Amino acid sequence: MTLAAVREQGEQPPERAGSIDPAPLPLAERETAPDYPLEALGPILGEAAERLAYHVQTPPGMAGQSVLAAAALAVQGLVDVARGPHGRGPVSLFFLSIAGSGERKSSLDRLALAPIRELEAEKRQHHPEELADYKARREAWEMRRDSLVSSAKPKGRQPMSEGEAAYLQDTLASIDAEEPQPPPTPSMTFSEPTAEGIYRHLQHNHPSAGLFSDEGVGFFGGHGMSEEGRGRTVAMVSKLWDGDPITRTRGAAGESGVLAGRRLSAHLMLQPVVAAKVLGDPLLQGQGFLARFLIVQEPSLVGHRLLKGRDPSQGPHHDPAIAHYWSALSDLIRTPLELDENGSITPRLARIEGDAYATWARLHDAIEVQSGEEGRFRDVRPFASKAAENAARIATVLALVEGEPAPTVAHIERAGRLVAYYLESMAIRTDEARQDAEELQARDLLDWIKAHGGRLDAKDFKRLPSEYRSAKKARPLLAFLVNTGHLQQDGSSPRGIPASWRLAVEA
Repeated sequence: MTLAAVREQGEQPPERAGSIDPAPLPLAERETAPDYPLEALGPILGEAAERLAYHVQTPPGMAGQSVLAAAALAVQGLVDVARGPHGRGPVSLFFLSIAGSGERKSSLDRLALAPIRELEAEKRQHHPEELADYKARREAWEMRRDSLVSSAKPKGRQPMSEGEAAYLQDTLASIDAEEPQPPPTPSMTFSEPTAEGIYRHLQHNHPSAGLFSDEGVGFFGGHGMSEEGRGRTVAMVSKLWDGDPITRTRGAAGESGVLAGRRLSAHLMLQPVVAAKVLGDPLLQGQGFLARFLIVQEPSLVGHRLLKGRDPSQGPHHDPAIAHYWSALSDLIRTPLELDENGSITPRLARIEGDAYATWARLHDAIEVQSGEEGRFRDVRPFASKAAENAARIATVLALVEGEPAPTVAHIERAGRLVAYYLESMAIRTDEARQDAEELQARDLLDWIKAHGGRLDAKDFKRLPSEYRSAKKARPLLAFLVNTGHLQQDGSSPRGIPASWRLAVEA
């Protein structure tokens, strides 16, 4: 019997109220989500994530996401990865971290991105001087060009000869080729871009950029994701993950163009209510946009983040593991990129070959088998379809951070464990979404009663978890548990309203 049926019959279904059923009806079970495999991130990223999680007191998976996203941003401009004979592509990575308000997302993100923010700060110091120099050079260039055009104008009514016109044309072309360009802005990341903003940033600033936000609602609810612009933004961001050229089409002359050799990684942190809307958005699902993301949602630590026993003089800036991570990331992010004459990145190719390729191929095939009709990942096929490629990207990022030129067997195996975590977590969330949400809530309430003495009085509703404290919410769930044989009504008010419940003997 469903909760809806319980509500139709009333709070005490006659055939079950006050009785003990020797065989309670089974309730929907919540699967236990796997733990984020921090050790798979390796000696630099893994140890840093573990220590960041300790100091900031955040869930370990969110710390793992943060350091891996920062590392992908640092590495993506330096190398592409070749998956044996199965194509090559960027090592850019997209992440979604789902956590509620007060989970210290900002503090964690600030520490994980510290070397990048330090480089941006250094660039900001010189930016005013560079901007002043650009303005002076621009003004001199404009005066030179204007004087050339003015001096070339024919005197009186005499028309310009073909030779004079040709000379002017060639000279102007030469001068225009020397047109000063504004200095790039100091920022390597942005948080609320439109498609046009992304294009301009990658065109005039840094060809390797990051979409990072500790409040991802600014991106999903911003101008770039308005009804008018969301299709363009989603398409552009997806193309950048793929490593494809991005285009801009405008009516004005000179405003259209194509940009190749650009890279983008992303880490967006979302509150659960926003994440639910994002993950259920048909456009984001249908275009495969969400399937490119690696998603983490872990139990909250709020209520358990105690300072007792901690040394107040020892923070993250005193931690050797975090210092090692910052040093490695700083070296990578400061390595000059190889660019062609168009400003496109020409990264070195890291090849997965030999035993490493054989390991990656086995991972690919295992995911493919589990994506079939009877497989574990059949309900998360869009994510599974990109999992092997994401594993190759992760392995390459791990290798570069650890000083290796290309992924080894160990890097592939560790990346496989990470991808397995992401797929398994997504499969569990998808299964739960398909089950009756209220039946899962009834399971949660029953577990709470079991953990608190096996009995509940109506006067103690205020002690229940926050989502069940109101009588309007708790009573239908309790009636459902009585009807299915898990609880027994143990008392009523003078008006006959159920007032206490206890576990059925067989529960």
